[in-house]
Amino acid sequence: MNRYFYYNVLLLGLINLALFVPHTLIQYRYTGALMSMACAAVSGTVLAILFTHVMKTFPGKGIPEILSLYIPKYASIPFLLVWALTWLSASSLSLNTFSVLINRFFNPDTSSMIVLIVMCLTCMYGATRSLLTIIFVLEIGLIFSAPIILFVFFKAIHNKNMEWDAIRTVIQYWKQMPRIKPFAAASFAFTGYINFFMMNRLLSPNFRLRFRWLIPVICSLALLISFFVPIGIHGTEESANYLYIWSVTSDTLIMTYGFIERVIFVFLLMYLVMTLIFASIGWLMAMEMVKSCLPKAKPDIDPSRTPRSNWIIVSFFAAMTVAYANWISEKENFEITTYWIVIRSGVEIFSVLFLFVLSLFAPKAGKPKAGKKLEQ
Repeated sequence: MNRYFYYNVLLLGLINLALFVPHTLIQYRYTGALMSMACAAVSGTVLAILFTHVMKTFPGKGIPEILSLYIPKYASIPFLLVWALTWLSASSLSLNTFSVLINRFFNPDTSSMIVLIVMCLTCMYGATRSLLTIIFVLEIGLIFSAPIILFVFFKAIHNKNMEWDAIRTVIQYWKQMPRIKPFAAASFAFTGYINFFMMNRLLSPNFRLRFRWLIPVICSLALLISFFVPIGIHGTEESANYLYIWSVTSDTLIMTYGFIERVIFVFLLMYLVMTLIFASIGWLMAMEMVKSCLPKAKPDIDPSRTPRSNWIIVSFFAAMTVAYANWISEKENFEITTYWIVIRSGVEIFSVLFLFVLSLFAPKAGKPKAGKKLEQ
């Protein structure tokens, strides 16, 4: 159904806070952030619409099945491994960042490594489930957490400390030319459709995506709020000094009539839920890509039993994530994440354009195999 597509759009639009996107944009607030965000909104929307054409052309098929129509399997393996690495790195970086956040703002007495291991174990269980299960988990998680996150955004915008003059000051720099890093960072908020590289297997042949205008609306609003609200609350200069800018911003808010006074506790809990779902989906996508490279791989959107290969592959992902956190410092993690965002943007643009070109030469395929699908 259409809502499952927009769940992914909303998740990626909101989760950008966990990957230093607001901090990166604020660093370029005088030197091209606004124009970069505008360019990202245009390109992100165009790429999303192009990919919906791919979804429509190949109903019920994931990327491995689409590639198998045009190129031999050995030639498709490098593509699948690059995409697997992209999803794996996105999930692992977000888990590493959030484990530090928990240690820094929620429970300083607990090691961030212990928090990370617990989060990895949780994501291992989630990522080994089926595609059909994980998309239902996404729905439940968003219904639970998204309204509270939006309430926090509402409170932040109507905060008495919000200085609209600071926002107007930054807007005056809208004529600055766009830059690569802020463009790549802003484009991350528009990549929710990318999970349908694999989730397209779940769609029925008669699926038609409606309300496409929601894609730029949801993503642009999430991006503008994540960029302007910290500037309005902390000022044009002070906002650039915080790495975890939204955790500090939420800590300036209080709930007068709530049973928890400091908003940061609610904010971090809700983002913890979304980060775990995001990482589970990312590892599941990467796992499916890796499994597609194996001989005699057969896609199954809802197997009756969890294959042993799922646990083996995802355990390897978790071990790599913990090893990365052990060897890389917090500062190095931030630098790697900013470069990763740029590389990810390039991979995304190339991938969508490549798949769109393939869809233009699509053969008239027969009906996909009958099975469990999401009804329209």
